[in-house]
Amino acid sequence: MSKGTLSALKIDQPDSRRRSVFLKQSNFIKKHGKRHHGFDKEKAPYPLSFDRAALDLDVIDHIFLQQLKKSVTFLRFEEGTPKCCLDLGCGTGTWIMDALKEWPDCHFVGFDLVSIQPPLKLLDSSQSSRVKWVHGNFLTTKLPFEDDEFDHVHIRGIARAVPENKWGYLFEELSRVLRPGGSIEMIEEDIRFPSLPRWYTKALRARDHKRPSIHLPDGSRRRSLPMSPPPTPPGDDAPHDHVLLESLFNSVFETRFINREPTSILPSYFATHFRHVLCSPIINFPMPILSTVPTYASSGRFVSSPCLAAAAKNLRAHRQHPSYSSNSESSSFDNMSDDDDEQLIQQQTPPSTDDESKSLSKPDSSKHIQPYYSPPSDDTSTGDASEMALLPISSLAETTSFSLAFQLHRMYNLVLACQESMWEVLNDRIRNREAELKQLGWDDDELEAEHARQRFDKLMERYQTDMQTRAALWQKMASSQSPAFKLPKQGLMTKAEMNDEDRVYHAVLDAQRHATDEELRTPCRTLRIFVGYKTGI
Repeated sequence: MSKGTLSALKIDQPDSRRRSVFLKQSNFIKKHGKRHHGFDKEKAPYPLSFDRAALDLDVIDHIFLQQLKKSVTFLRFEEGTPKCCLDLGCGTGTWIMDALKEWPDCHFVGFDLVSIQPPLKLLDSSQSSRVKWVHGNFLTTKLPFEDDEFDHVHIRGIARAVPENKWGYLFEELSRVLRPGGSIEMIEEDIRFPSLPRWYTKALRARDHKRPSIHLPDGSRRRSLPMSPPPTPPGDDAPHDHVLLESLFNSVFETRFINREPTSILPSYFATHFRHVLCSPIINFPMPILSTVPTYASSGRFVSSPCLAAAAKNLRAHRQHPSYSSNSESSSFDNMSDDDDEQLIQQQTPPSTDDESKSLSKPDSSKHIQPYYSPPSDDTSTGDASEMALLPISSLAETTSFSLAFQLHRMYNLVLACQESMWEVLNDRIRNREAELKQLGWDDDELEAEHARQRFDKLMERYQTDMQTRAALWQKMASSQSPAFKLPKQGLMTKAEMNDEDRVYHAVLDAQRHATDEELRTPCRTLRIFVGYKTGI
């Protein structure tokens, strides 16, 4: 039986020598400026960095899922909420922080490889007394808990750290520490490399072919920056522009024997170790429909065209205020007129026809995209009401374009978090698999170049910029009109730059209108929900 209090919870402690070794190994190390765990790759194959941007993805996903289910759990506890709960792979501890409020009588243990959880002293004493952080490696040692210790086990997003041959051992341990009649829930996603179709990037690259010189008011000139670094193009038959990075990303997990489709293998482990198992259908999150071209004010808010003159005057008054200190770069704009300011603020040229104006006023209603179910390739989901109820389609229908943009933001940032692991794969291929790299667009004469790292970083930068543009979070936050989002000020843009931006976005929007439904429904994220119970009372 679970003890219900942390003081009664028995946690196996390693001896002093093992503890010192663990602490030494768990120190973070830097790889090209990024923070990674210090464990050997064979013992802890988790390939992502622990930088702040990567850790924030855990928080983003927790908030999103909690909004969908209106709770910290997908289960309904008919006989009362759990009294003692294990969060395996707790990460930043975000789930426990909210579960503390929803389950006021429950005690929690968060277990993770590294110490990235908030200090308990920051919590109220009534909450900190119900939480314990425990660190260890569940791939190499038994979980340091007694048999039948927990009422409930919560797991989310550990598949990037678990080799396929370790799942059986892990489920045996989970069954051991869960009390008879106790419950387990797991939310897991497939490991995907989100990519952009050629119809999108072809329109996006229009800017790369024309980079106008900008004539500043003082007579000087500067070049307009391209949207992304010069490409390393794959062959014309490649499905998208980033096939090399996708190959490196996939190899990161393949070389660690990590299955990139855990949602297809987890049902069998649940069925083996637990009863009354429910496996949801595959939940697909497509990319959001492209937004229409906005009008952007230098104040950091979108404004309508009638507001441009007033905004220009406000900008000019701001420059003339005594507290305004202009640097050498911005001082060249000080002698510009109100009309010039209006041109700098305006980011969309007026539509030339009524039809164009109508098409820009709202998205194409025929291209309405929402998350959707799809059956798994096997028979692990029956599609009955109880499995569908884990996350009803009605909840998914409430997903906004803003939420879909965050799903894309999260997924491509998970790729960026693997950058150093991808570089290690590329390094190995440069030495041992030259022909394969050449097929993916890495030119033969560059294979031994001393600047291979710089070139790789440019490819990653290009991917990041492409995906940032596609997600367009800045526009969706502004259009939400939420006071929670305060956008940063945008630097001044010249008329030529604005026209260039406008031309690119029009080309992309036009390309989207000709995209097939299948292309628009291609998911950037797929996940499933699994629940089960341990037999016996």
